[in-house]
Amino acid sequence: MQSQNRDPHSYYRLDASALSGFVTEPFQKNVPTLAPTALPQAGGIATARAGAFNLDEVVSAASAYTLVTARRSESDGSILALATAVIEDLNILEIVTARRIVAQITVTIPKGDEPRRISFAGSRFEGLCLAGRDGVARLSRALQPVDSSSNPKLPLLWQDLWDEQVKSGTPRSLMEGFEGPEGTLWGGHIIKIPGYGEIILGQLDVTHESVQLISIRAVLGCQVTGVVTGPTPMISGGGASGGDH
Repeated sequence: MQSQNRDPHSYYRLDASALSGFVTEPFQKNVPTLAPTALPQAGGIATARAGAFNLDEVVSAASAYTLVTARRSESDGSILALATAVIEDLNILEIVTARRIVAQITVTIPKGDEPRRISFAGSRFEGLCLAGRDGVARLSRALQPVDSSSNPKLPLLWQDLWDEQVKSGTPRSLMEGFEGPEGTLWGGHIIKIPGYGEIILGQLDVTHESVQLISIRAVLGCQVTGVVTGPTPMISGGGASGGDH
């Protein structure tokens, strides 16, 4: 519940984790949350780092870290918030491997009537290999636009992303497809691998109060069952900001 003294224009919270999940078969174990960080509206910076991790050869990683930071602009009172989660040398049952995955969200929460704005710049998959196939994860041009102008504002409107999710009824993704040397291997961000399960890449969950980026989610349905979720930053708050009504 929000405090009566809380300024709704500047309320925010930042969270990030690099890995989490659970296994239900052939054993029952949780994948511990790696490098979790959280930052309330007091602002500042918080970081966390985890070393090598291995859960019974089902899922492993060489290292992981997270960063969350926020500050208030002295010129206009707006909040600039950044949440980053990174994992290196991820391996899920030798079906999903990646040298490095970065999930990053930047948000501006205005003090006045300007709308909240978002950027996912910096988010990427490096050295991603699915089912033994090397390829390139193609990012959405609409959600990661390249702007050569000198406009300092973040490129996306929070309200637009929320409206689009409400209209479609399903989350969007930063991914357009997974391409190899011979062309498109898998289109879209949901990749079904027979006998293994389902891989979901770059899923965005946007509400009026929060935006979350789930870089990778592996739903295992083979000899091993469970769910493994990769780097996941989230920023919430500023829901009463002008322009977002």
